[in-house]
This record gives sequence, C-alpha cells and structure tokens, in this order.
Amino acid sequence: MDWIGTLLRYTHVTFGFAGLAAFWIPVLSRKGGPTHVRFGRLFVRCAQVVLASAGLAVIFHVVRLAVAGYTPLDQPSVYAFLVFLGYLALVTWISIRHAYGLMQFKGNPLAMNTGPNHLLARLAMLSSAFLVGFAIWLRPPNIVILLALAPVGFATGRSILRYISHPPVSRSDWLCEHLSGMIGAGIAFHTAFAVFGARQLFQLSPQGWAAVLPWVLPAAVGIPAIVVWTRYYRRRSGNGQLPDARV
Repeated sequence: MDWIGTLLRYTHVTFGFAGLAAFWIPVLSRKGGPTHVRFGRLFVRCAQVVLASAGLAVIFHVVRLAVAGYTPLDQPSVYAFLVFLGYLALVTWISIRHAYGLMQFKGNPLAMNTGPNHLLARLAMLSSAFLVGFAIWLRPPNIVILLALAPVGFATGRSILRYISHPPVSRSDWLCEHLSGMIGAGIAFHTAFAVFGARQLFQLSPQGWAAVLPWVLPAAVGIPAIVVWTRYYRRRSGNGQLPDARV
C-alpha cells in the first residue's frame, strides 16, 4: 500500500510546483488578455490535481492509522496535521471553484445562485467550526495555528453566500470577487509550500519566532494585495467597461 502514498505525494508535489509557477503569470500579465486566461486556466487545473491528491492522501493516511488502531488521542499531532491539510484543501477548492465560476457567469451573476453553491459555501463555514472544535478537543501542539487559520473557511463561505444571494451593485463586483478568490488560493498554495515544501526541499528548520513566518508571511503579503487590487479596479471601472476575460 505504500506505493499509493508515494504516488499521491509525487503527484501533489509535481503539480504543486507547476501551479506555483503558473499562478504568478496571470498576476503579472494584463488582466483578461490571452496570457492571463491561458495560465489562469493552467493554475486552476494544477490546483484541482493538487487539492484532489491532498484530499485522497488525507483519507489514505487516516484509514491506515485507523486500521493500525491509532486514534486521535494516541496520535494528536499526526491527526491534527491531517485534519488541517484536509481543511485547507477543501476551503481552497471551494474558493477556486467559486472564482472560476465567476468568469463563466460574469454576465449573469444570478446564475451563481444555485443549491450546490450554497451548500459548498456553508460547508466551508462548517469546516471552520469543525477545525475549532477538533483543536479544542484534542489540543494538539499546533493548536494556536489551527485556531488562527480556522476563520478562513468561515470568511470564504460568507463571501460566497453574500455574492450569490444578492445581485452585484457594481459592474466591478465579479472581477473583485474573482481576484479575491484566486489570490486567496495563491495564499494557500504559498503557505503550504513555505510550511511543508520548503522545509523538505531546502532542509530548513526555523526556530522560535522564525518558525511562525512560513505560516503568516503569504497571508501578510496576499491579503493587503487583495485590498489594494480590489480598490484599484473599483476606482478604475466606475461606470465604464471592466477588463474582458474569457474562460
């Protein structure tokens, strides 16, 4: 059975690196242009593979632990890591799905108001509640990190519900929502790489306050970028044309 874990790991890493590279090209290229669209689509495809492999890896390792007779009380650190990975994969997938759907229905945002979209938005919010409950119950060594990142799922679900439940009041709404979702996914990608990938690749083991940096640095850069970018496009659009975009 070890080959399954190895296959999932190599798939995750390979498409993760490709996704990291693809992410920056739409960020730096002209919005709505051919390059933006092409590499944005590539990032979404890579993200789908990465998140699917992460979810399958979580299920695989949880089943192995259960079969071996280990419970969360026996292995709190391991289960906490798996729960966090599953939470991050789920919320990131929901965010990317929403952001990509915005491009398909930018001319008719009310088409986003569907049962599956409502269900997934509420699932993101419930995943935050589950993570908080799990952390408080198990009290793993990384409880502070779990509690600090738990609001992300709630904020993601709330943002999606707000958009799909009420017609946009501005023509820039779909673009700002799209940017927020994609940059949010980029934050998750870079956080996962900084916390897990970079440590393995470069044999890094930061101590003390430096150990917190990989967890907070992507968000510290990405969240202000979301604020600045959305304000810029709201001012730019006004009552005029938004940048065109195709899927």
